[in-house]
Order: sequence, then C-alpha cells, then structure tokens
Amino acid sequence: MFIIILACMLTVALSISLIAYRYITDLLTEKQMSQMKSYSDRQSEQLERILSDIKAPLGQLAGKLSETDQSREGVTSVLRMYQYSVYPFSRGMYFIAPDYSIYETAQTTVLPEPLMDKLFASARTSWTSLQTAGPYQSENKGLVLTIAVTVYRGMDIQGILAADIDLLALNELIAGMNPSPTTSTLLFNPEIQPILSSVKVRQDEYSGLFPQIKSYLQQAADGVLPLYTEDEEFVALFGSPNSQNWRLVSFVDKQDILAPVTQLRAYAIYLVLFFILLSLIISFFLARYIDGPISGLILQMRRIQKGNLGLRVHLKRKDEFRTLADSFNVMLDHIGELIDDKLRIEKMKKQYEFRALQAQINPHFLYNTLNSINALVDLKRTDEIAKVLHALVNLLNYSMGKGEALTTLDNELQGLKHYVYLQQIRYQNKFDVTFEVDEEILDCQILKLTLQPIVENAIFHGIKEKRRGDGEITVGGSLYKSKIVQLYVEDNGTGIAPGRLAGLLEPSDTDIHAAEELPRYSSMGLRNVHERLQLQFGEAYGLKIESTEGLGTKIIISFPALRGGQADGH
Repeated sequence: MFIIILACMLTVALSISLIAYRYITDLLTEKQMSQMKSYSDRQSEQLERILSDIKAPLGQLAGKLSETDQSREGVTSVLRMYQYSVYPFSRGMYFIAPDYSIYETAQTTVLPEPLMDKLFASARTSWTSLQTAGPYQSENKGLVLTIAVTVYRGMDIQGILAADIDLLALNELIAGMNPSPTTSTLLFNPEIQPILSSVKVRQDEYSGLFPQIKSYLQQAADGVLPLYTEDEEFVALFGSPNSQNWRLVSFVDKQDILAPVTQLRAYAIYLVLFFILLSLIISFFLARYIDGPISGLILQMRRIQKGNLGLRVHLKRKDEFRTLADSFNVMLDHIGELIDDKLRIEKMKKQYEFRALQAQINPHFLYNTLNSINALVDLKRTDEIAKVLHALVNLLNYSMGKGEALTTLDNELQGLKHYVYLQQIRYQNKFDVTFEVDEEILDCQILKLTLQPIVENAIFHGIKEKRRGDGEITVGGSLYKSKIVQLYVEDNGTGIAPGRLAGLLEPSDTDIHAAEELPRYSSMGLRNVHERLQLQFGEAYGLKIESTEGLGTKIIISFPALRGGQADGH
C-alpha cells in the first residue's frame, strides 16, 4: 500500500514536470533555431552583397586592363583610376602578369608563389569570373583573402587582377549581424578552411567541435545537426553554399538555449520533492494503520508455525482484522484438538503393533524349545529332562515376565544362555557359543527377546548341518561413539546367498508361508526383531546383515545407549 501510493503520487508529479519541461525545451529550441536561421540568412545576404560589390568594379577594371598594352605604366595608370572602387574592405588592388610580376600603384604586395600558381591554375581550368584564395597571413597586410578575376584578350590570358580583402573588417561586419552572445559563426571556403569566424565558446570546446563540423561539411550535410564534446551538447545550423560555394555554419550550446528553463527546472525539482515528502507522510500513516495488525498477525503465525500451538492472536481494535484474528484462534483450537486425537491414536497403534510383534516371537520360540525336549525323549535321555525343564521355566519366566518390553542387556544375556543350553542339549553340543560383551553396556536397556531369535536363526540356518564341535557362534557388543550400543551375533555356518540377503529385512507376502512352516523358519524372526527395534527406538536403528556364502554370517544390532530412567522417558 505504501509503495503503491508513493508510486502513484510520484508518477503524477514526475509526469507533469516532464511534460512541462519537454514542452518548454522544444519551444525554446525551436525559437533559438528560428533566430539562428534568421541571423544566418542575413549574414549570407550581406556576404552576397559584398561579393557583388567587389565583383562589379573588378570586372570593369579587368575590361579596361584588357585594352591596355599590358605595360607596367599602362596597368598602374588604370589601377590608380579604380584603386578605391572596392573600398572599404580593400587592402589594395594589383595586377599579376603571366611571369608573376606584380603591377600596382604602391610596391607593397608580396604574394607566395604557391598562391600565384593556384590563381593561374584556376584561371586555366575554370571560366568562373570570380576566384578566391586564402585566407592567409600576408607579410605586410596581415590576414587577408585574395579575390581575383582573369584578364582575357580574346581567349588568351593576359594576367590576373586581384584585390586583397581585409578579413578582420569583414569578419567584424558579419559577426556584428549576429547579436546573440552565445551563438558562434563560421564561414568556410570550398577547401573547408574557415574564412570568417566568430567563436563564443572556450578553446578546448572549439577544438572538440571543429573536427565534427569539418566532417559534416565533407558529407555536404545541411540543416540542424548535433555536436558533442565530453561534457556538453551543441546544436549547429549548416547553411547552403553561396555563389562562391562558401558555407555558413552557426552553433550554440544547448545549455545556453535552455538557460531560461533552469529556474523552471528548479521549481519542478522543488515540486517533486514536496510531493515525495507528502507521499511519504500520507503513505506511512496509511500503511501503518493497515499494516500494523497484519504484521502482528503474521508474526504470531510464524511463531505458531515453529510449533508453539499454544499461542493466540489478541487484537484490541474492533474491525475486520479482529474478526480475522478470532477466526484464526478458533482454527488453532480445532487443530490442537485434532493433533491430540492423532497423537493418542498413534500411541495406541504403536502399542498394539509392538504387542503383536512380541506375541509373534513367543509361540515360535516355544515350539522350537518343546521340539528340543521331544528330541531328548527320542534319544532316551530322560535324566536330562529335569534340567531342560528347569532351564525352560527360567526362560519362560524371563520372556513372559510382567509384560514389560525392555530389560537390561545383562538380563537378556542370562535368558539367552538358558536358551543356548536347551539347544546344545538338543544338538548334543554340536556347536559352541562364546560371549564377548563389554561390561560397561550390561546395564543398557534392550528389548526383550532381541538376541534369542538371532541366535536361533544362526543355529537352524547357519551351523545346523555342520559336524559336531565344528559350529561356532560369537555374541559380542560394545559402546559405539558413546551413544549407541552395537551388538553382533556371528557364526561360521553356510552363509546366505547374495540374491536372498538383500530382501531378508524387507516385508513381503512370503511371511505367511514362513509362519506356516515353523521348522523351516528363515527370515521372519530377524525381520520381527528389526521392526520391533525401529518401532521402539526409531528408523535409524535395527539390524544389519553381513554374510559370505559358505563362510558364515554376522548380524549387527544397534540401538541407543539408554540406562534406567532414560529408557522410560524415550
């Protein structure tokens, strides 16, 4: 809301200011260009009049000279009669003979030989009645421009009549016709050399602009064109060529054109700043009024999202936000009730699953034990039945107990030893069992009947077929990283095929058939122990099977190292 209001007000203020600025800028630029065009036209007309005023007397004088005998006396006599005909710009008239001799009323003119070559070359290649050369710095006349006509007698060139024009006086006249203090004027000859100049910019700016002006002239550009320096932009007006193919160029700094806009721009900046401040104040209070309760509601939601469902949103204002907060609180109440119901159901489900898995162990174990007693009867070893029954009673007393799920590892090992004794009686000491359990973990809590199904599996499926005395089973364990108990049951039996090893701990439909064929029990006991451990302690714990076919099997049991009250609180 704050951003939208601020953006709208700023957009309006900036749009109005920009439109006004653009309009006035275009208006001033158009006015300046019109003024420059007017001054340029006046200067061009004045130049044409001056050239015409010079051309007429030179033409008459050339006609007179063609009638003379071309002697020095005859030429100087005619020159003396017309020496003031091109006043006030003339710095003297003179006649240049084909041998480069100069005839004049006063012996003052010194012309560079290249200049005379140029004048005679132009006379031979062009029938133009008026020629120009320069500007150049004369040794005795200063900066001059030579204007000349060719003196003919029939088709023969008799010489060249020339007049040196005072460029400083001409420049002052032309520049005076442009009263603008910021508009510069340049007059270029066909060789793109400046004849006249009235430059009103700094020398470094002019140095950067002159190559661009020269480039435009070489391209015969016409009209209004831009010029640039490193820091400024200029606008230039290129005039059309006159009768001598001279071109007038006027240019002005764009900042000078827009100088009247500077004050308006300052007003526009003040207006924009005022609108920004007003927008900030209005937007801040309006956004705070609306955003305050929303921010509080979002903050509470984030705290609740982290798991603290006991928090509630409390708003003192009586509006739609209060209604929203109350609705949110009611929703939290319902969620809390649903969570409590869910936890109660999950707890009951876990207990039932655990009891079902434990009940699955007892019939299986009892079946195998009774089968061992039956074997003693078949072998007519009735004198050992009393000991076996005593061991069975102790084992049943341990396994049934008071219905508790956990016991100490020490108790689990005592129960396991009763079971091992029963199996050794049955198999006539066909195998040996070695215990290598560290004493420091004997008081750790373990699920009842964790080790017995694993040892049972090792006897029936690992070393049952071995010769008497060859079977070895090792039960060991130690503390791993001070937080985990790792037990293992290792045998030197037949091992497990790799194809069967991968799926031993995965539930499948074959469990039903395995239960029906208890004498050929395979993986149900292992999977039962694995699932019970995960239900009790979490999925990070359970069994891990390592086996090499023909060499033996090692089953690793891992569960957290809990002692006494720690196990009760788990």
